[in-house]
Amino acid sequence: MGVMRQMCLSLVSCVLCWQLAITCCKAQVPSTLSTALVFHAAFDGSEDATVPGGRLQVHTADSPARKSVRVGNHGGFAQIAPAAGRYGDAIRFLKKHDSVLYYPGTAVHYRNADWSGTVSVWMRLDPNRDLAPGYCDPIQITDKTWNDAAFFVDFDKDLPRDFRLGVFADFKFWNPTNIAWEKLPLDQRPMVTVKNPPFSSNKWTHVLFTFEDINSAAGKDAAATLYIDGAPRGSVRRPMQFHWDLEKVALMIGIYYTGDLDDLAVFNRALTAAEAKAIYELPSGVGSLQSK
Repeated sequence: MGVMRQMCLSLVSCVLCWQLAITCCKAQVPSTLSTALVFHAAFDGSEDATVPGGRLQVHTADSPARKSVRVGNHGGFAQIAPAAGRYGDAIRFLKKHDSVLYYPGTAVHYRNADWSGTVSVWMRLDPNRDLAPGYCDPIQITDKTWNDAAFFVDFDKDLPRDFRLGVFADFKFWNPTNIAWEKLPLDQRPMVTVKNPPFSSNKWTHVLFTFEDINSAAGKDAAATLYIDGAPRGSVRRPMQFHWDLEKVALMIGIYYTGDLDDLAVFNRALTAAEAKAIYELPSGVGSLQSK
Protein backbone atom coordinates (compact mmCIF):
# COMPACT_ATOMS: atom_id res chain seq x y z
CA MET A 1 0.00 0.00 0.00
CA GLY A 2 2.87 2.34 0.81
CA VAL A 3 4.38 1.80 -2.64
CA MET A 4 1.02 2.39 -4.35
CA ARG A 5 0.46 5.56 -2.32
CA GLN A 6 3.91 6.86 -3.27
CA MET A 7 3.28 6.12 -6.95
CA CYS A 8 -0.04 7.97 -6.83
CA LEU A 9 1.58 10.96 -5.15
CA SER A 10 4.32 10.98 -7.77
CA LEU A 11 1.75 10.82 -10.55
CA VAL A 12 -0.24 13.71 -9.08
CA SER A 13 2.97 15.70 -8.70
CA CYS A 14 3.90 15.11 -12.36
CA VAL A 15 0.43 16.13 -13.55
CA LEU A 16 0.57 19.32 -11.48
CA CYS A 17 4.03 20.16 -12.83
CA TRP A 18 2.86 19.51 -16.37
CA GLN A 19 -0.20 21.74 -15.91
CA LEU A 20 1.98 24.43 -14.35
CA ALA A 21 4.40 24.27 -17.29
CA ILE A 22 1.54 24.66 -19.76
CA THR A 23 0.15 27.59 -17.79
CA CYS A 24 3.56 29.28 -17.71
CA CYS A 25 4.04 28.84 -21.45
CA LYS A 26 0.59 30.27 -22.18
CA ALA A 27 1.28 33.25 -19.94
CA GLN A 28 4.72 33.83 -21.38
CA VAL A 29 3.71 34.15 -25.04
CA PRO A 30 1.26 37.07 -24.61
CA SER A 31 3.72 38.89 -22.34
CA THR A 32 6.48 38.59 -24.95
CA LEU A 33 4.13 39.71 -27.70
CA SER A 34 2.95 42.66 -25.63
CA THR A 35 6.43 44.14 -25.37
CA ALA A 36 6.87 43.89 -29.15
CA LEU A 37 3.52 45.50 -30.09
CA VAL A 38 4.05 49.05 -31.40
CA PHE A 39 0.88 49.77 -33.41
CA HIS A 40 -2.72 48.58 -33.15
CA ALA A 41 -5.79 49.70 -35.09
CA ALA A 42 -8.77 47.89 -33.55
CA PHE A 43 -11.31 49.84 -35.68
CA ASP A 44 -13.61 49.91 -32.66
CA GLY A 45 -15.55 53.13 -33.20
CA SER A 46 -12.58 54.85 -34.85
CA GLU A 47 -10.03 54.43 -37.62
CA ASP A 48 -7.25 55.88 -35.43
CA ALA A 49 -4.58 53.55 -34.02
CA THR A 50 -3.01 53.06 -30.62
CA VAL A 51 0.77 53.43 -30.37
CA PRO A 52 3.13 53.67 -27.38
CA GLY A 53 2.42 57.00 -25.75
CA GLY A 54 -0.86 57.81 -27.46
CA ARG A 55 -2.83 57.63 -30.68
CA LEU A 56 -1.92 57.83 -34.36
CA GLN A 57 -4.52 59.45 -36.58
CA VAL A 58 -5.62 57.98 -39.87
CA HIS A 59 -5.12 60.13 -42.98
CA THR A 60 -6.85 60.19 -46.37
CA ALA A 61 -4.81 60.67 -49.55
CA ASP A 62 -6.09 61.30 -53.07
CA SER A 63 -4.21 58.23 -54.33
CA PRO A 64 -1.41 55.83 -53.31
CA ALA A 65 1.00 58.50 -54.56
CA ARG A 66 -0.31 60.76 -51.73
CA LYS A 67 -0.07 64.12 -53.50
CA SER A 68 -2.99 65.56 -51.55
CA VAL A 69 -3.57 64.58 -47.91
CA ARG A 70 -6.13 65.28 -45.19
CA VAL A 71 -6.22 64.11 -41.58
CA GLY A 72 -9.13 61.79 -40.89
CA ASN A 73 -11.33 59.50 -42.99
CA HIS A 74 -12.80 61.32 -45.97
CA GLY A 75 -14.37 60.41 -49.28
CA GLY A 76 -17.12 58.02 -48.23
CA PHE A 77 -15.39 54.89 -49.52
CA ALA A 78 -14.69 53.34 -46.09
CA GLN A 79 -16.51 53.41 -42.77
CA ILE A 80 -16.62 51.74 -39.37
CA ALA A 81 -19.00 48.74 -39.39
CA PRO A 82 -20.35 48.33 -35.82
CA ALA A 83 -20.19 44.82 -34.34
CA ALA A 84 -19.14 43.41 -37.73
CA GLY A 85 -15.49 42.76 -36.92
CA ARG A 86 -13.52 39.71 -36.00
CA TYR A 87 -13.38 41.42 -32.63
CA GLY A 88 -15.87 44.23 -32.02
CA ASP A 89 -16.18 46.66 -34.93
CA ALA A 90 -14.38 46.54 -38.30
CA ILE A 91 -13.50 48.94 -41.07
CA ARG A 92 -15.49 48.30 -44.24
CA PHE A 93 -14.32 49.39 -47.67
CA LEU A 94 -17.49 49.90 -49.67
CA LYS A 95 -16.17 50.28 -53.19
CA LYS A 96 -13.06 50.58 -55.31
CA HIS A 97 -11.77 54.12 -54.98
CA ASP A 98 -8.71 56.08 -56.00
CA SER A 99 -8.37 57.54 -52.51
CA VAL A 100 -6.58 55.60 -49.80
CA LEU A 101 -6.43 55.58 -46.01
CA TYR A 102 -3.02 55.51 -44.38
CA TYR A 103 -1.04 55.95 -41.17
CA PRO A 104 2.26 57.86 -40.98
CA GLY A 105 5.20 55.51 -41.34
CA THR A 106 6.43 55.99 -37.78
CA ALA A 107 4.07 53.08 -37.08
CA VAL A 108 6.48 50.66 -38.74
CA HIS A 109 9.53 51.52 -36.55
CA TYR A 110 11.99 51.57 -39.44
CA ARG A 111 15.69 51.12 -38.71
CA ASN A 112 18.52 51.69 -41.15
CA ALA A 113 20.44 48.68 -39.80
CA ASP A 114 19.31 45.19 -38.79
CA TRP A 115 15.61 45.93 -39.19
CA SER A 116 12.93 43.36 -38.39
CA GLY A 117 9.18 43.45 -37.81
CA THR A 118 5.76 41.86 -38.23
CA VAL A 119 2.41 43.02 -39.64
CA SER A 120 -0.86 41.28 -38.76
CA VAL A 121 -4.45 41.81 -39.95
CA TRP A 122 -7.79 40.03 -40.33
CA MET A 123 -9.65 40.18 -43.66
CA ARG A 124 -13.12 39.21 -44.82
CA LEU A 125 -14.04 39.14 -48.50
CA ASP A 126 -14.47 36.87 -51.49
CA PRO A 127 -11.72 38.21 -53.78
CA ASN A 128 -13.14 36.57 -56.91
CA ARG A 129 -16.58 38.15 -56.43
CA ASP A 130 -16.14 41.26 -54.32
CA LEU A 131 -13.18 42.99 -55.95
CA ALA A 132 -13.41 45.21 -58.99
CA PRO A 133 -11.11 44.39 -61.93
CA GLY A 134 -7.43 45.13 -61.39
CA TYR A 135 -4.87 44.69 -58.65
CA CYS A 136 -5.86 45.23 -55.03
CA ASP A 137 -3.53 45.92 -52.08
CA PRO A 138 -5.23 45.55 -48.68
CA ILE A 139 -1.91 46.68 -47.16
CA GLN A 140 1.02 48.53 -48.74
CA ILE A 141 3.92 50.16 -46.88
CA THR A 142 6.39 52.39 -48.71
CA ASP A 143 7.71 55.92 -49.12
CA LYS A 144 7.74 55.68 -52.91
CA THR A 145 5.77 53.11 -54.87
CA TRP A 146 4.86 49.40 -54.85
CA ASN A 147 8.14 48.10 -56.30
CA ASP A 148 10.63 50.43 -54.63
CA ALA A 149 11.40 49.84 -50.93
CA ALA A 150 7.94 48.45 -50.28
CA PHE A 151 5.97 45.71 -48.55
CA PHE A 152 2.51 44.71 -49.67
CA VAL A 153 -0.05 41.97 -49.54
CA ASP A 154 -2.25 41.97 -52.62
CA PHE A 155 -4.68 40.08 -54.83
CA ASP A 156 -3.60 39.54 -58.41
CA LYS A 157 -5.78 40.94 -61.19
CA ASP A 158 -6.54 37.64 -62.91
CA LEU A 159 -9.31 35.22 -61.92
CA PRO A 160 -9.08 33.12 -59.87
CA ARG A 161 -7.09 35.68 -57.88
CA ASP A 162 -3.79 34.71 -56.28
CA PHE A 163 -2.84 36.22 -52.93
CA ARG A 164 0.72 37.52 -52.69
CA LEU A 165 3.29 38.95 -50.32
CA GLY A 166 5.65 41.39 -52.01
CA VAL A 167 8.92 42.44 -50.34
CA PHE A 168 10.69 44.85 -52.66
CA ALA A 169 14.00 46.37 -51.61
CA ASP A 170 15.24 49.62 -53.14
CA PHE A 171 14.48 49.32 -56.84
CA LYS A 172 18.07 49.80 -57.98
CA PHE A 173 19.19 47.20 -55.46
CA TRP A 174 16.82 44.35 -56.41
CA ASN A 175 16.52 45.22 -60.14
CA PRO A 176 19.81 46.96 -61.05
CA THR A 177 19.45 46.36 -64.80
CA ASN A 178 15.86 47.67 -64.85
CA ILE A 179 14.28 44.55 -66.36
CA ALA A 180 10.63 45.13 -67.26
CA TRP A 181 8.27 43.42 -64.80
CA GLU A 182 6.60 41.34 -67.51
CA LYS A 183 10.00 39.98 -68.60
CA LEU A 184 11.25 39.20 -65.11
CA PRO A 185 11.30 35.43 -64.42
CA LEU A 186 8.90 34.40 -61.66
CA ASP A 187 11.69 33.03 -59.50
CA GLN A 188 13.41 36.42 -59.56
CA ARG A 189 10.38 38.32 -58.29
CA PRO A 190 10.63 38.95 -54.54
CA MET A 191 7.21 37.57 -53.78
CA VAL A 192 5.32 34.72 -52.11
CA THR A 193 2.31 33.60 -54.16
CA VAL A 194 -0.59 31.58 -52.75
CA LYS A 195 -2.90 29.88 -55.23
CA ASN A 196 -6.57 29.52 -54.27
CA PRO A 197 -6.21 31.36 -50.96
CA PRO A 198 -8.84 30.56 -48.30
CA PHE A 199 -10.65 33.92 -48.24
CA SER A 200 -14.43 34.11 -47.95
CA SER A 201 -17.13 36.70 -47.37
CA ASN A 202 -18.58 34.34 -44.75
CA LYS A 203 -15.54 34.05 -42.49
CA TRP A 204 -12.51 35.98 -41.31
CA THR A 205 -9.04 35.05 -42.56
CA HIS A 206 -5.89 35.98 -40.69
CA VAL A 207 -2.88 37.33 -42.59
CA LEU A 208 0.51 37.93 -41.00
CA PHE A 209 3.94 38.53 -42.46
CA THR A 210 7.32 38.84 -40.82
CA PHE A 211 10.59 40.34 -42.04
CA GLU A 212 14.07 40.23 -40.53
CA ASP A 213 17.67 41.24 -41.19
CA ILE A 214 16.77 43.96 -43.67
CA ASN A 215 19.70 46.41 -43.94
CA SER A 216 21.87 43.78 -42.28
CA ALA A 217 25.09 45.27 -40.94
CA ALA A 218 26.70 41.82 -41.26
CA GLY A 219 25.61 41.33 -44.88
CA LYS A 220 23.18 38.51 -44.05
CA ASP A 221 20.29 37.59 -46.31
CA ALA A 222 17.00 39.11 -45.23
CA ALA A 223 13.94 36.89 -44.91
CA ALA A 224 10.21 37.53 -45.08
CA THR A 225 7.52 34.92 -44.38
CA LEU A 226 3.79 34.93 -45.08
CA TYR A 227 1.33 33.21 -42.72
CA ILE A 228 -2.35 32.58 -43.37
CA ASP A 229 -4.54 31.43 -40.47
CA GLY A 230 -1.44 30.74 -38.41
CA ALA A 231 0.30 28.52 -40.97
CA PRO A 232 3.40 29.52 -43.00
CA ARG A 233 2.73 29.72 -46.74
CA GLY A 234 6.14 30.67 -48.11
CA SER A 235 9.20 32.88 -47.70
CA VAL A 236 11.44 35.26 -49.60
CA ARG A 237 15.13 35.09 -48.70
CA ARG A 238 17.73 37.38 -50.27
CA PRO A 239 19.84 40.44 -49.39
CA MET A 240 17.61 43.50 -48.96
CA GLN A 241 18.24 47.21 -48.52
CA PHE A 242 15.45 49.64 -47.71
CA HIS A 243 16.27 53.35 -47.68
CA TRP A 244 13.26 55.37 -46.58
CA ASP A 245 12.48 59.04 -46.10
CA LEU A 246 10.51 58.80 -42.87
CA GLU A 247 8.59 61.96 -43.71
CA LYS A 248 7.09 60.13 -46.71
CA VAL A 249 6.57 56.57 -45.44
CA ALA A 250 2.95 55.46 -45.23
CA LEU A 251 1.20 52.34 -43.99
CA MET A 252 -1.67 52.31 -46.49
CA ILE A 253 -4.81 50.18 -46.18
CA GLY A 254 -7.60 49.32 -48.58
CA ILE A 255 -6.01 50.21 -51.93
CA TYR A 256 -8.77 49.34 -54.48
CA TYR A 257 -10.16 47.00 -51.83
CA THR A 258 -13.79 46.01 -51.24
CA GLY A 259 -14.33 44.11 -48.02
CA ASP A 260 -13.66 44.25 -44.27
CA LEU A 261 -10.42 44.63 -42.29
CA ASP A 262 -9.93 44.26 -38.56
CA ASP A 263 -7.31 44.16 -35.81
CA LEU A 264 -4.38 45.62 -37.76
CA ALA A 265 -1.14 45.40 -35.77
CA VAL A 266 2.60 45.99 -36.14
CA PHE A 267 5.31 44.40 -33.98
CA ASN A 268 8.88 45.65 -33.77
CA ARG A 269 10.50 42.28 -34.41
CA ALA A 270 9.94 39.20 -36.54
CA LEU A 271 7.62 36.90 -34.61
CA THR A 272 8.39 33.20 -34.46
CA ALA A 273 6.15 30.63 -36.10
CA ALA A 274 4.73 29.77 -32.67
CA GLU A 275 3.99 33.44 -31.98
CA ALA A 276 2.35 33.90 -35.39
CA LYS A 277 0.04 31.02 -34.54
CA ALA A 278 -0.57 32.48 -31.09
CA ILE A 279 -1.74 35.76 -32.67
CA TYR A 280 -4.15 33.81 -34.87
CA GLU A 281 -5.50 31.97 -31.82
CA LEU A 282 -5.91 34.97 -29.50
CA PRO A 283 -9.54 34.75 -28.30
CA SER A 284 -9.91 38.53 -27.95
CA GLY A 285 -7.46 39.78 -30.55
CA VAL A 286 -4.35 41.90 -30.30
CA GLY A 287 -6.12 44.39 -28.04
CA SER A 288 -5.86 41.84 -25.23
CA LEU A 289 -2.05 42.15 -25.35
CA GLN A 290 -2.16 45.82 -24.43
CA SER A 291 -3.40 45.08 -20.94
CA LYS A 292 -0.64 42.52 -20.21
